[in-house]
Amino acid sequence: MTTEEHDLPEEWGELAKEAMKSNITKEDFKQFLKKEKEKRDKGLR
Repeated sequence: MTTEEHDLPEEWGELAKEAMKSNITKEDFKQFLKKEKEKRDKGLR
């Protein structure tokens, strides 16, 4: 990873902290992100 990949904007860091405090698992969060990406990708075509 490059230095830039480690430099998260503050709002992304806060979002990650919020997710960590919730009851969602990492796997559930990954699946959610995957599904949302698929929805956006379908909408762009």
